[in-house]
Amino acid sequence: MGSFVLSSAVLLSCISSTVYAAPLVGLPKVDNLLRDRVTLQAFAKTITSDPVGNITKTYGGANVCDFAGVSCDTHPDGYNAVAGIDYNGYNLGSNLKLAGFLDKLIDLVFLHVNSNGFVGTIPDVSKLKYLYEIDVSNNNLTGPFPTNVFAAPLTFLDLRYNGFSGPLPADLFNGKDMDIIFINDNKFTGPIPETTKANVTYVTLANNQLTGPIPASLANNVGLKELLLGGNQLTGNVPEALCALPLDVLDVSLNKQLSGALGPKCKVLVQKEVLNITGTALTA
Repeated sequence: MGSFVLSSAVLLSCISSTVYAAPLVGLPKVDNLLRDRVTLQAFAKTITSDPVGNITKTYGGANVCDFAGVSCDTHPDGYNAVAGIDYNGYNLGSNLKLAGFLDKLIDLVFLHVNSNGFVGTIPDVSKLKYLYEIDVSNNNLTGPFPTNVFAAPLTFLDLRYNGFSGPLPADLFNGKDMDIIFINDNKFTGPIPETTKANVTYVTLANNQLTGPIPASLANNVGLKELLLGGNQLTGNVPEALCALPLDVLDVSLNKQLSGALGPKCKVLVQKEVLNITGTALTA
């Protein structure tokens, strides 16, 4: 498997606190906490395995803000709202679905549900105007790339260690201003999309089934600091334009069909141990 190492500092720097951005106007006057309590209690009834006991022990109460894994905060319009869900590492079992759950929590800022038993895919999140972070890594999600996630103003997307498959969307990076796009360890196929203009800082596409050359246009991602492409079936060489970026990590390891002599800028990155070409036929 290709290497996938990101410092805890990188990850922590990209995890938001429960803070809303600029206010929306014209929001309906509803009992939003009652609405979200009903949604969460309905979700809890679908759980058949709760090893820690957090949800089954706390989701019978009347105050949704006291439920395990739920964070509330003051909405810009002045009311208290369910702003965050953090079920990371709960190991919740059954065929859990995000549909009918995530899409109903319309005040949500972040969803962190890694290492659970979610199946299916990610529902329409176009009504979630404050949703900045989605972490659904290490679940059992399947289907094509859930392009609908980009209807929300995401800065953090983590789809790692699931069963997503098929081609990557043509606009995966284009127009995005994000901290993180992690989609490694799925079953994505086909080429890496071209990039015209983007500002995504940390990207990993490692350990999929991607083919074709590494696009030189990835250098149009002006904010790129770490790019991990290891463990795919990429061909050709590493573009000099990509090596000209001020990268901290560029990993193309375990792409056996990458070959040829690296250009001078890429050779410098190998010498600085920024560029990892282990398991390729590239020469420095």
